Amino acid sequence: MRVILNADDYGYSKGVNLGIIESHINGVVKSTTMMANMSGFEHGIKLAKENETLKIGVHLTLTAGKTLGGVYKTISDENGMFLPLREIENLAKENKLDTVEIENEYTLQIEKILNTGIKPTHFDGHHHTQCLPNIIDVFLKIAKKYNVPVRVSDKSIADKHNLKAVALNTEFFGENVTDRGIIDILSSLKEDTEIMCHPAYIDEFLYKSSSYNINRAFELGILTNQKLKDFINEKNIVISSFEDI
Repeated sequence: MRVILNADDYGYSKGVNLGIIESHINGVVKSTTMMANMSGFEHGIKLAKENETLKIGVHLTLTAGKTLGGVYKTISDENGMFLPLREIENLAKENKLDTVEIENEYTLQIEKILNTGIKPTHFDGHHHTQCLPNIIDVFLKIAKKYNVPVRVSDKSIADKHNLKAVALNTEFFGENVTDRGIIDILSSLKEDTEIMCHPAYIDEFLYKSSSYNINRAFELGILTNQKLKDFINEKNIVISSFEDI
């Protein structure tokens, strides 16, 4: 069985970048997804070019940081900052988001990463906004355009659009961030699966800007733990990336 341990939020900050690189070099992470609009972007690109065995996708965002396209009517405030998650969720459910704006912003984020020479392995979304009503149609359209695998809530959605995907497990989060927690998750899997994770070193920016902060350091410790590596080897689990599906 293949398992993709994908580290979200690469590019968010230097601490996040360093934690993800550590979890790759000395741990079990082979895949990550990068944010093109956050303060750690340039630092992340530099580290990526020094660690080319880490496979990088695009972590498309509509809810964190500043847009790349400036001020929008429906997805940003008057300063070009993305709207809060709850507001984006409500607007999506009410069909009040401009899908042209979303497609434009998604394209800018993808092209910014492509222009560094990195060829993205897959696309997913920050805060799972890529799976919201209306947004998902844009997300799937963009993925087909660039011909890359995707993270979706249900693999059958990707199958219907002739896009590659694997099952998704989001349980390694919060109270499940323990040595026992990750082993229980791995033991429960029945098919090739992506496990979402968020390893990081805690820097000031991450601590102040994200409600999910301290647990990221615990994730880093678990994902680089020899006990976990031994379990994976014993169970013949193949740590993979989206390049392998």
